[in-house]
Amino acid sequence: MHGGRPERLSIRSIESILRQYSDAARIHDPTIPRGVHPHMFRRSKATYLYQHGMALEQVSTLLGHSQLETTRCYAKPSLQQLRTVIEKITPKSDQDQQPLWQGREDEIARRLGLR
Repeated sequence: MHGGRPERLSIRSIESILRQYSDAARIHDPTIPRGVHPHMFRRSKATYLYQHGMALEQVSTLLGHSQLETTRCYAKPSLQQLRTVIEKITPKSDQDQQPLWQGREDEIARRLGLR
């Protein structure tokens, strides 16, 4: 409040409030990172939306990015997303084959100079 009128919080005020609450919460959950800042929430939400099925272009629009490349810095694919894509593009015949090195580990290690 300033002169009895409500005012917007400054960036520093928001950062201070986040720091205070994250420090208090860390007592109960030590996995909460130090140095929590407002931008972490933006990045986390973008990654969550992308990993749960929202197209990267839609995430970019939601965040107000003019360049899709900016959004790529935020939203990283999950291991499950990568696994699903790889399974879709891998021919079925390749999935049934045993790796060439399996059962020949000693021979391959010797040829590579590891033994």
